[in-house]
Amino acid sequence: MMLVLSAVIGYLLGSIPFGVLASRLGGRDILLEGSGNPGATNALRILGPGWAAAVLVGDALKAVLAAYLGLRLGGIAASAVAGSFAALGHAYSVFLRGRGGKVVASSLGLLAFWDWHVLIPAVIVFLLVVAATRLVALGSLLGALAAAVAASVWPLPLSLRLAIYFLFVLIVWRHRPNIARMAKGDEHRLGQRG
Repeated sequence: MMLVLSAVIGYLLGSIPFGVLASRLGGRDILLEGSGNPGATNALRILGPGWAAAVLVGDALKAVLAAYLGLRLGGIAASAVAGSFAALGHAYSVFLRGRGGKVVASSLGLLAFWDWHVLIPAVIVFLLVVAATRLVALGSLLGALAAAVAASVWPLPLSLRLAIYFLFVLIVWRHRPNIARMAKGDEHRLGQRG
């Protein structure tokens, strides 16, 4: 029962669209501008670094709160379930009729909450790839892969390891359009106008 409750709480918290809320406060509509994605990267593109940072923090903290509440309700397994469903809610928000973000910020929050040993390789790979290519999507994908590899090596409870694998698969799934654009050489680069 606690796992089901953790899943529901996680999904509802994850569904909170901080990017949409920030864009409305900023007098814009993030769903209609830029990539149309309600995440921090598009917020940076259309709202600037301040709002983008707020969206990043909000998306990370809602997942952390979900994982924390799951932990309090039913231990590590419930935390893994709540965090996974928070990521799912972020990707397919009930408040946006199934639309959502790419799950990267939420995943960062979850990795930080669950085990920083998995977070650090993911962040390092992300930063190195983005610095070298200016492709946030590529950095996100390879950072998620680094987290999955680290989770395989570092001693973690099975429930957390499976949750991190789930995050990796979800991030890849949500980046399908980016992968297609990168294959064509059309992916938007960080700092690029238009």
